[in-house]
Amino acid sequence: MRPMEADAVERERWLSAGAHITTMLLSGTPEEDVLEHIVSVAREIADADAACLVLPGLKGELVMEIVRGWGSEELLGLSMPHTGLSWTALRTGKGRLVPSLKTARNLNLDAMRKYGPALYAPMGTADKPVGVLVLLRKDGEESFISKDLERASTFADQAALALVLTEARQAQGLTKLVEERERIARDLHDLAIQQLFATGMQLETVRRRAARGLDKAGLIAILDEALDNVDNSVREIRSIVHSLRDPDAATGLVERLRRESALARTGLGFAPSLVISLDDTSLGAIDDDEEALDALVSQPLADDILAVVREGLANAARHARASSVSVRVTVLSGNGAYAGVPANVTVEVEDDGIGLGAPSGRKSGTWNVAARARQHGGTSSLESSPSGRGTLLTWAAPLKLGGGSTLV
Repeated sequence: MRPMEADAVERERWLSAGAHITTMLLSGTPEEDVLEHIVSVAREIADADAACLVLPGLKGELVMEIVRGWGSEELLGLSMPHTGLSWTALRTGKGRLVPSLKTARNLNLDAMRKYGPALYAPMGTADKPVGVLVLLRKDGEESFISKDLERASTFADQAALALVLTEARQAQGLTKLVEERERIARDLHDLAIQQLFATGMQLETVRRRAARGLDKAGLIAILDEALDNVDNSVREIRSIVHSLRDPDAATGLVERLRRESALARTGLGFAPSLVISLDDTSLGAIDDDEEALDALVSQPLADDILAVVREGLANAARHARASSVSVRVTVLSGNGAYAGVPANVTVEVEDDGIGLGAPSGRKSGTWNVAARARQHGGTSSLESSPSGRGTLLTWAAPLKLGGGSTLV
């Protein structure tokens, strides 16, 4: 094939790969599968020996979350130094070529010194960064050129745009759903409830008039029953309005956690253990302390607790290759024996799988876990399990009073 023809074919492959990323996201492919596909296809088209996707981690650092190719075991999970090229590419939105990492000055990661040519292509912009695509070749191989950087950067930007647009589309869909619920609630209140109330007033008038006439006990009894039915209808519709505005308001955190644990069985292949505790008390299948726990945990915090548990279970199912997974949710009330102890909630998801060092894909799952912790002034971490086998995800946040102050 002539050089110009080969160049055109390569350019077409990059463009087609970017379009396929968009198609995957629009078809509902899980985000993690899309990210792994980005790395694999970039490595193939660029003829790289290794390809990495550097993403924000749990503690605000940049981590090699997905690695494919030669030497992936040593690269997976590496934290990028703040003075390195990954951070520079992410901050500036500009890519970079390196002739040889082996001879590069100020390279702080020894695991990368065995590579020669390197290419850093930022995903997104300086204002909306998503990550950095890193392509590597063995020492002595042909260097990447500016054309490679241009095409890889275009591909990375296209993939980042697809990810951002999908996220925005999901948020827009959620907004429309909320608006539709509000409309239904408003219509029920303005139309159905008012109409039923008017009907009740009419029936009350009939009952009073009938009572002043001849003895029509049967008629009065029927009308009384009709009035009761109207009252019941009003109460039921009000309950529907409330549930439409907040679909999970009637379901407590404990029940939602149990439901999430049951759903995780399909992905894991076994049932995870779930322990929910309030102070020193573990909650059983039916427990009066459930209401006390629900009263302590606000709805937004409960939603994030559930999301963290879901993320932890999903990561265990995807990567851990575990035979057991434990979920522990502990709430300290700051009362009684815990008076003076800051009230908080701690979530732990622990597995007995292959741990952090194995090349299983992403190291820490999505960075949403850390973002949810920061939103509540809390913390999160992903570490090796204290048992020496597997991984432990820990997420903690303070409890808040209704006015927003922290319980102590």
